[in-house]
Amino acid sequence: YAKNEELGRDGLIGNLYSRKILRVTDKNSKYYNYPLLPENSEDAEWQSEDEYSKVGNYNPSFIMGFQTTLSYKNFSLSMTFDWRSGGQYVSQTWRYLTEGVVSNTWLNQLVIPPDGLGGNPSNALRDWVVANADALIFTNNPRPVGGPTPDFGGYYNDFYTGIGAYDGTFAPGVYGYYDDSGNFILTKENLGNEGTEFRPYVMSYPWDIGEANLFDADYVKLREIALNYRVPQRASQKLGIRDLNVSVYSRNIMIWTKNAGMGIDPEKAYQSAGNGTFKQGVERFNAEPWVVPVGFKLSFSF
Repeated sequence: YAKNEELGRDGLIGNLYSRKILRVTDKNSKYYNYPLLPENSEDAEWQSEDEYSKVGNYNPSFIMGFQTTLSYKNFSLSMTFDWRSGGQYVSQTWRYLTEGVVSNTWLNQLVIPPDGLGGNPSNALRDWVVANADALIFTNNPRPVGGPTPDFGGYYNDFYTGIGAYDGTFAPGVYGYYDDSGNFILTKENLGNEGTEFRPYVMSYPWDIGEANLFDADYVKLREIALNYRVPQRASQKLGIRDLNVSVYSRNIMIWTKNAGMGIDPEKAYQSAGNGTFKQGVERFNAEPWVVPVGFKLSFSF
């Protein structure tokens, strides 16, 4: 995208763009910057803007590699590390697994209300949401309140089937519209008080909000490791060999990331996909097993 300051587009190479949460833009309204929710929606989701805005950049601050070798008598241990610092990436693996509710990725992100505030709407719940507005209302990384069971603070809802269950969540925000002068007219609050619309937990993921799938790409990898043993010359010379070394080595030993709980390798966002496409900063379906090959090496000279 070309530079556009209004949309936060600085024109830098490596920018990542997505739709952000649609918010109340009337600065004179008490609900300024509150999420503006879609009317008659079947999902407990936030509404997205029509335009794409910058949400990150996939370029790192720096990439560094370093090696070290530790020796003790006839043994030597060599290790190679890779370090990537800075940048973000979008995870399609996270997006699809979460939307399909086939993993605990979204369950672990839910906002569980305090004891006594789950189950049903109340003014006390509204007061708690407003008191935590920075985390629940003004955040760029939205999370619904509630959960799939009463233990997770699930709210009563009978949406779709008409059969009630305490598996509801709600998206903190407001419903409303703008008059001809641009003033925001509130229809109703969706902050946990009476009138709040609860939807089943399985419908709570904000699919259109790209920031929900945006993560820091920092990582440190123990890329390679090798253990070498140099056979003493007295033993090797009995075999007619002047110098004999036996080694065992492996790759992809360990990775440290800011989002280790996801089980996703950020480096996959910077490699070509299997079909030959190459989209920097977008990690796609990184569900294959973590491969740790092991090899042996025998070197000798006469």
